[in-house]
Amino acid sequence: MTASSAQRLILRGGSSAALGFLIRFGARLLFVFVAGRLFGAALFGAYAIAVAVVELAVTIGGAGLKRQVFKLLDEEPDGRTPPHILIDGMILVLAASSACAVPIMLVVTFLPDALVPENSDAALFLLAPMIVGQALLDLLLAATRWTHKMRHQVWARSIIEPYAGVAAIVLAWAAGYRETGLIIGYWAGTWAALAYALASARQCLGPFRVRGYRFVPARLVRMVRETALPTLSDFTNALAGRLDLYLVGLLLGEAPAGIYGMAQQVRTPIRQVRQSFDGLLTPIVSRTLKHGGAARTGRATASASRLILAIQLPALVALAIIGAPLLRLIGPEFVAGYWAMLLLASAESIQGAFGVSDLIFFYRRPQMVIFITMVSASVNVVAGWLLIARYGIAGGALAALLAAAGAAIARRALLRAMFGVAVPLRYVAAPLSAAAANLGVALIILALPLDSAALRLGLAFLFGLAVYAAVLKGALWATGQNLSLTHFVVEDPRAAPAP
Repeated sequence: MTASSAQRLILRGGSSAALGFLIRFGARLLFVFVAGRLFGAALFGAYAIAVAVVELAVTIGGAGLKRQVFKLLDEEPDGRTPPHILIDGMILVLAASSACAVPIMLVVTFLPDALVPENSDAALFLLAPMIVGQALLDLLLAATRWTHKMRHQVWARSIIEPYAGVAAIVLAWAAGYRETGLIIGYWAGTWAALAYALASARQCLGPFRVRGYRFVPARLVRMVRETALPTLSDFTNALAGRLDLYLVGLLLGEAPAGIYGMAQQVRTPIRQVRQSFDGLLTPIVSRTLKHGGAARTGRATASASRLILAIQLPALVALAIIGAPLLRLIGPEFVAGYWAMLLLASAESIQGAFGVSDLIFFYRRPQMVIFITMVSASVNVVAGWLLIARYGIAGGALAALLAAAGAAIARRALLRAMFGVAVPLRYVAAPLSAAAANLGVALIILALPLDSAALRLGLAFLFGLAVYAAVLKGALWATGQNLSLTHFVVEDPRAAPAP
């Protein structure tokens, strides 16, 4: 498939995922409002910490197959059919995720009460079984994306899971389950999405034909060996991304962790910009590496990074404008997380845009992903330990920003040293200059002596966005650049070989 076809495919998939992002953003706003208003900072903090532990365990329970399944399906080892390869993966994920969930539940049961706050203790015990559900959900949806059909990902993750969860939370609270309502919502959303994903995988790959399936232990052993490094990479990356929340909870307690967790929730739109592209970028980068080599893939991921950053930055400025009123609407106690929210959103912009090239390491030098993550984690721990005690939750967010910057510097150096990939910094000059102009105009408008605060916010948002678009277009024209996705190589996994 040609590069232009690759761009159309990525943009089509990205557009579908972006639609899902908008739908899920609505659910996210509804969730944070319901969670903040009904349950408060302390209960939300316990829930946020427990979810962070569960999501970390999912990286091990998923056995690295969320991304590695593309390689297995492309290669079709031993002539095995895609549905049976998926069943192999489901068995491995079920075993690995159960091996994560059970020890967590046992530790929480027998750990002295003084070591874990009561709310966090209960939340972690009740959410641990969802490691199995979330790991299976990741695998099944990855299998549907292998066929380049993004609608199943959108429906499962952006509609069914979040809205079913919010509905269950409201019903649980109305029924009197005040301490476990958030947990009930997580269970409901996970199981509803998992049922849909299972049906979708069957539709995309064909009937599972379970009666014809042969369980071969040696095959699973080979899969474990192949996915060991990717699994460790996913785990270390997830750990580095959650260290700041763990440190805030450990050093400051559940209520500050709840405020910090809410700041993380509000910055989610920045993260979901990158996630809108991830579903198709992952398999397409794999194929570009296979057919085009590392140098071409480096140029391809650079074009994706520029586009992602161009979308993220106006969202970041928008958060700076409306973030404080939004947090106040969720609950007055959450306004204290405003600066943490902005710092976390900035860190997410760096990681989201420049972390795309991690996929090159993932498929060619997975141990380097671990090294980059360890750099990030080390900076996060040291800076967090020093800054949280002095600046509270804002210190935790600043540590996360420094960690993201450290990872970006390490990644850039390794790409140049190992693959000869050196992306000029001018690639991101246009989005950065447009964002600076956007912020400047917004600050000027916010300083105007208008009686209506809502009018000031609205004008700052609209005029700032218009200036961003104009400056971005002008800067791209002046530098001879554009926002096209280039250099990607795509092959239809079901296409017949050329005669």
